[in-house]
This record gives sequence, structure tokens and C-alpha cells, in this order.
Amino acid sequence: MCSVDPDELTEMTKATECLEISRGDVICRKCKESFAEVVLRGKDPYCRVCFLSYFEHKFRSTIGKSKQIKPGDRVLVAVSGGASSTALLHLIRSGLNENSHKKLRFEPAYLYIDESCVCDGCDKLDTMRKVCGKIVSLEFPCYLTSLEQVMASDMPTIETYTEDWQAKLQPNESFKKQLCDLISTCKTISTQQDLHEQLRLSLIVQCAQVLGFKKIFLGDNATTLSIRILSQVALGRGSHLPSQVHFKSVREDLEIYRPMREILENEVLYYVQLHTLTTAEPSLPHYIVQGTSIVQCTEKFIRGLQKDFPATIPTVFRTGDKLVCVSQDIDKSNGSATPHLKENDKGNINVNGESETCVLCGCELDTDRGDASALHATQVSLKLSHKGSLQGVQHSSQVSDADTTVTKSKAEKVESLQNGFTTECSRDVQTEEFDICACGSKSGCCSVDRTAVVKTKEDQFTKDIIEHHLCYGCRILLRDMNAVHHLPVKVHKATAERERRRHMREQIQDFLL
Repeated sequence: MCSVDPDELTEMTKATECLEISRGDVICRKCKESFAEVVLRGKDPYCRVCFLSYFEHKFRSTIGKSKQIKPGDRVLVAVSGGASSTALLHLIRSGLNENSHKKLRFEPAYLYIDESCVCDGCDKLDTMRKVCGKIVSLEFPCYLTSLEQVMASDMPTIETYTEDWQAKLQPNESFKKQLCDLISTCKTISTQQDLHEQLRLSLIVQCAQVLGFKKIFLGDNATTLSIRILSQVALGRGSHLPSQVHFKSVREDLEIYRPMREILENEVLYYVQLHTLTTAEPSLPHYIVQGTSIVQCTEKFIRGLQKDFPATIPTVFRTGDKLVCVSQDIDKSNGSATPHLKENDKGNINVNGESETCVLCGCELDTDRGDASALHATQVSLKLSHKGSLQGVQHSSQVSDADTTVTKSKAEKVESLQNGFTTECSRDVQTEEFDICACGSKSGCCSVDRTAVVKTKEDQFTKDIIEHHLCYGCRILLRDMNAVHHLPVKVHKATAERERRRHMREQIQDFLL
């Protein structure tokens, strides 16, 4: 099997002193001829040529061995201006060069998301010029959007960056305030950081859908993925690790790839340094949390252990790479995966027989695992800890069910009025501006104007209703929020659609074969 330098998974032994090459008397371990300029794993010296060959081979082999990227595919590459995205831009440009060996044959376009709305002390325009100007200079199409566009009720606004560009992307103060209120409503720093990551990835997927791309490239490297493996387990997203660390994952019918996943962060920094590439790191807007979060503690632990034990990150990364999420039963007769519908799973299966996804993060729901699952035990323990007795839990459940029934009945009345199926007056339903009859008439009779379109308040759904359509990790996130009406409009719309579908299924289930 062809490999320039396979991944050496050495034993977890404490590293000795790092090899010193500053004197210029250390020979490259690969070619045995040139002097070393780079030291990997604390003891392996490489010259410039051998290291660059090793680095580019890792990138190309990651894409090539998957056989997922076909000639002519249009790929949207998300860039941030950091070291990984800068190296990814240079690798793609050199791979598309006509003189390049084994030329890359896909068609890339780049997307930059401005995050200055949640960052302080950053020059928005200067960062855009550095990141997007470099992309345009390499003759690649570049698109711009801002993080607050995730709060839009429709599709996000996307602008094309041109050489004569001037602040085309005007900030939407309303969306910006909504986003800041949403993040500030989270009680803990860990929840705020997790929510920010979920919103950013959701916006990338939405932009790809608007622009007509089916494939997305992310610049995650092995170091960031190793940190994510441990931190996501602590945040309650362990069941979704395969979709977050594997080379390919699918979200909302879009394919997400991580071509830099085999490369360590220090290798990326060496690559940027040897090619004298400039990054926007000093002025790069990042969401900076005020305090310590689970992700920050995990990152500090991993990086500290990596200094003394160089095999730490490769070991964690390879362990996470072996994780597989089994959400469907395999039909042994033909080897195909078929959904297994249980009596208590019907709320999580859509009309196509596929598993439902989380309305916030877009991952597959992982909350239907039966009464004997650890998740159910955790939920029972949580209720008991809040109420202190089983009687309190039952009373809370009855009250919650009653509130949910009242809220759902309101939504069902409004839906039936919109479709003209009833003449019943719905005085208890509030419209967007003031309290009137749901038909739009102040007289209180819905029969006066049955064709009126009623827009109910978005906060008609309680936290319990929205939680039913969230994965376990997003449920933890929701419980940490003070209010649910700050959530993006798309979340409320998706919840309303699934509630209508559930109600319709309950009405017709007796007539189904």
C-alpha cells in the first residue's frame, strides 16, 4: 500500500526532550540527505521537501481513498481566515494547478461568515478584505454572509465578493439583537459556546442550499476533532460523534467533508510557515467566552497531555474514528438498512419512513431508546430530583400534559381556520399585533371572514413541545435557556410542521393498514 509516512500510533510513553535542529546538523529521516527544518512528534526530523510531500499526500489521500468527490462536483468551502482554512485554500489551489500531479477536478467556491456581531474589538471590514481578497486573487468565487442571518425567517442573505467590493453586506440590527438575546439567555458558558457552534454550522448548510451546492468542505484538523470527541461527550452529544468527526457526514441532504482531518495542528502551522502564507489570526473575529467552558477545559487537557505524550491526539482521534452510529436495523435478506418502527417511535419517523432530525442542530434524533435505556433513567432521575417524590413527578406530568393539550388545541384551531374547515370562534388565540378573533374580525365571529390568514405568535409552543423534537444534546441546551421565544424562527416553523403532522397521524392512524 502506497504511503509516504503512515500514522505511527506509538505507545503512550512520556516523551524525552524535543529534538533540537536549530544548529542545522540534523539530517532528514526520510531522504537522508537534506538538513531538517521541521520536527514532528518531538523526535522525527524532516527537510522542507519531504515534509511538504508528506503533508500534501495526507490531504490528497484523505480525499482520494474515500472516492466521494467526483470530477465536476461543485463544492462549497467554508473559510474563517485561520491557519487550517488558509492551508486548505493553498492546497486546493495547488491541486487544481495544471502542472500538479493527480490534479483535483472538483469546482470549489468559498464562503466566509462574518461573526463580528458576537465579537468585540475586531475590525470587520479589514478581516473581510484579508480573507476574501486572497480568495478572489486566486480566481475563486467568494460569498459573504453574517452570523445573524441564521435568525432570518426565510433564506439567509448572501453577497458575492468582488474586487471593487465595499460593505455590501449591511448589518441587520434586528437579527443582531435577536441573536445576542438568544445567546445571552443561556445560563452557562458551555451552553453559549455550544449554541454558537450549532448556529454557525446550521448557517453554512443553509447557505449551501441557497447557492445550490450539494457538498461542503470544512477545515477541521485532527487536533480540533480530538478535542471535539471528548468535549461533545461531556455536552451530551456523544451519539452524534460519528457525524462530527468522520470524513463524511450528511445533514439535510447535504454532504459535509473534512479533508484536513488526518493532519495535526502543528503540521498545519509548519505548512503555513514554510509557504510563508499570511493568516488573519490577529484580527480574526472569534466568539470569545467570558470564563471557562467544557470545551476550553477539554482543550487545555488535551494540549497539555500532548506535550508530554505525543501519541495523545492520534490515539484519541483514531478511537473516535472507529465509532459508528447504528440507527437502523439491517435487513439480512438483502443487506439493506430499513427503519425499525416501534410503538413508541412513531413520533420520530417521518412520512417517508426515515428518522426525524433535530429542529435545531439537524442531527438525527437520539431520544427514543426505550424504557430500559440510560437516557430514560436519566430523565426519571432528573424529574425525581426536581420533585423529590414520585407523586410530585406524576402531578408535574399531568399538569404539563394539560398545558400541552391546551397549547396544541390553540394551534390546531388556528390551522383549521386557515384551511377553512371550521366556523368555530377562537377568541383565545392571539394574533401577532393584538387580541382579536382568529378570523381577523373584531366582532368575534369567525364566519365573517373565513379566508383570513392568521399568524399566531411564535411563542405558542411551550418548552416541552419543542423539546420533543430536539436531540438529547439540544435538550440540555434548551433546559439551560430562560425563554424559548428567542430561538430562530425556523425552529418554531419546523416544530409547528411536525406537530401538525403528528396530529394528522393520530387522526388517520385507525384507517391505515
